[in-house]
Amino acid sequence: MAYAIKMIQPTSRKRDTGYSGVSWTCLFFGPFPALYRGHLFGFIGMTIVNLATLGLSTFVFIFVYNAWHYHSLLSRGFHPAGHQFGTVREDIVEVKAEKSKDAEDMFEMENLRQRRRIMLASPELSENLIDDSRR
Repeated sequence: MAYAIKMIQPTSRKRDTGYSGVSWTCLFFGPFPALYRGHLFGFIGMTIVNLATLGLSTFVFIFVYNAWHYHSLLSRGFHPAGHQFGTVREDIVEVKAEKSKDAEDMFEMENLRQRRRIMLASPELSENLIDDSRR
């Protein structure tokens, strides 16, 4: 199963979709998903390798192609859209700093703040499958 990753190019604001996971479309349709996504180099490369291996390379491409397409989008300047699409959650955690004899000896922290705020950002996977993101 593949998960959709919304991507955006910051300068031109173009949007595209990358995928992570197994490419079942490559299993059923060979190199044509690459042509549909506009990945011409991927289409030509998969076609040549499929012809050279008499189609046996298809079983390798189903595991490799989504990552290949995702990295080609990254090389063209796209970034995961993240917070623009609401898929990054930020949590703020407060940590109490306790003064201990060892900490004072090791770091000589005289003006240690009693509480420190740490921001944790955790990406969330899109719940859209390949078929759902094309609507």
